[in-house]
Amino acid sequence: MTDAQIVDVFLKAERIQKAGTIDETVTSFSACIQAFGYRACLITRLPGPNTGHWQTHILANRWPNEWFERYSSAGHYRHDPCVARCRQTVDPFLWRDIDVVALNGPAEVVMGEAAEFGLRQGICIPLHAPLLPPITVTAAGDVVDTSPIAQQSMHVLARSALSAIMRIVGRPALEPESGLSRRETEILQWTATGKTAWEISMILSISQHTVLTHLKNTKQKLAAANVVHAVVEGLRRHEIEL
Repeated sequence: MTDAQIVDVFLKAERIQKAGTIDETVTSFSACIQAFGYRACLITRLPGPNTGHWQTHILANRWPNEWFERYSSAGHYRHDPCVARCRQTVDPFLWRDIDVVALNGPAEVVMGEAAEFGLRQGICIPLHAPLLPPITVTAAGDVVDTSPIAQQSMHVLARSALSAIMRIVGRPALEPESGLSRRETEILQWTATGKTAWEISMILSISQHTVLTHLKNTKQKLAAANVVHAVVEGLRRHEIEL
């Protein structure tokens, strides 16, 4: 990811974080993800599959009205393969990653009908916040950018949106105090300039294994899913600068 791309994600995350209401948050988030082809999104807690009123767990809804009504009236929630996978993983995944061959009849109907409503491609980003049940951010569109950079950016923006919503409703935020050490900050700073772990090891006269260990610790402290996310979080918290 180039410096320009990192700055772009950082500015979008900042814009989302500055929202004052949930509606402003999801409006900002929706506007940001349109650049990747996503035109609909839903942020919701994940109650059990047999929950009668799962809609009461929704935090923000920007699904097309017609699709939301169809999804709800047909009882698709309890058969949604994306929901099932979100309960089993903390890793983001694309809808296309779901094994279509393994889908049962009702699950296949859910995905097929979503496509009929213009939601052919999507991404799910399972998130976890302290003292809360699992939450997922789902975004979809007709044709979306599924490149690694787009996926990393979506994860950063999704976490920013949920963090803003948690702040607004007065629940625990996603981000702990980072407490980065001097060496961790130094390595993250070099990473932000595009240096590889090997290049950083040569610059700092330390082993590549040590660099990777520091980056692993940095990601944990910043609650980052990947190195790009760690760089964006480091910039947002003024731990580093470009």
